[in-house]
Parts: sequence; C-alpha cells; structure tokens
Amino acid sequence: MNKLRALIANRDASMVRTLVLVALVIAGASVLFLITGRALVDGNGTVAGMFKAAAASPWAFPIVALAFTALSFVAAPQFLLIALSVAAFGPLRGFAFAYAATLISASVNFLFARYVGAAWLRERQPGTLKTISEFVGRNGFFSAMIVRIVPSAPFVVVNMGLGLTTTPYIAFIAGTAIGILPKTTLVALLGKVLEQARTGDASAIAYLVAAAIAWIALALAARWLVNRRGRR
Repeated sequence: MNKLRALIANRDASMVRTLVLVALVIAGASVLFLITGRALVDGNGTVAGMFKAAAASPWAFPIVALAFTALSFVAAPQFLLIALSVAAFGPLRGFAFAYAATLISASVNFLFARYVGAAWLRERQPGTLKTISEFVGRNGFFSAMIVRIVPSAPFVVVNMGLGLTTTPYIAFIAGTAIGILPKTTLVALLGKVLEQARTGDASAIAYLVAAAIAWIALALAARWLVNRRGRR
C-alpha cells in the first residue's frame, strides 16, 4: 500500500501521458456510446428488437452473449443491457442469459487487456505496471468482487484494468461472478414487478424493495471494508 501511495504521489510525466491516453480512450468510447446509445432502447431493428426477435430461437443466448461483449467495448451500461435481456426473455431466462453473458464479456475484456494491452503498457511503464499489478494481484478476488458491488468505473475499464495486473483469471471471474449477482438480481426482480403489475399483482414489489435494501447495505459494507483495509 505504501508503494502504491508513493507511486501516486511521485508520478512523472510519462505516467501523466499514459493516464491522458487512457482518459482519451474512455472519452472516445463514451462519445461513441452517446452517438449509438439510442439503438439500445429502440425496438425497431436494434439491440432490443434483436433480443425480442431471438426469443424463440435456439441461437438466443449466443446472440445475447455476442451483443453484451461487443457493446461492452463502447461502454454500454450493464444495467441497460440486463434490462433489455429481462424484457425480451422474461425475468428468469433473462436473468440467466444476462448473468452468463456478463461473465463472458468480462472475460473477453480481461483477456484482451492481458494479452494485448499489457505488453504495450509494460514497454512504457514497467515500474508502474509492476507495482500496481503486484498490489492488485495479491487482492484479485477481493478487487474483482468489490468493484462490482460498489459503483465505480465503467464495466470495460474495470475488466481491462484488472487484466493489466497479475490477478489470476480464476480469482477475477470468481470475484466477478459474486459481485454482479446483486445488480443482475435487482434488475430481474424489477422486470418481475413490471410483469406482474400488468396483471394487478404487486406481490413482487416486496422482493424488489428487499433486494434494493440488501444491495445498499452490501455496498456500504464493502466501502467500509475497503477503507479499513486501506488504513492498514
């Protein structure tokens, strides 16, 4: 932890250039999403429409997984993608598809950064990458889980950032699998509430409220744990 603090306190011009480059990449992805974002929610020949059209197809899950993965690279919000899946396939099937597709897209981001981005960054910031990589790598499972529970950076940035560290893939995917459960469950429950609201049955609202409270409590606990570990 002291090494990491020292690194941040004494960053050099090369580090600043790298951070600026990363910021430009994120900004570019965000602009691209703002330009194409309407396609996600418009049901006519777009992602939402594609999901609905594939509902009865045996290729439904591969289509969802491919869409989640491709759109992760343009920083498409995970909440929206999960909601589209639930709307097209129903709460249970939509939850299962969204959960599995999220793990697949996270894996692609992680492995892309590890085998493509790491070599590029290692040439320019060998000391920086080594220090951060060792620190996060020792806490890979914890890091991967916490950043899913506590609102943080965009999905693709988190995945690729962890891919640049020494975090083992197993630790990354295990932490991710646990960390994304609250968010995915919450959206699926919301879909169930909306589905039952059409029939006048509001019983699922209690489950939605309970899930929301549980997620907030979990996020607060995670923040407390992060702060506690940081003071050590």
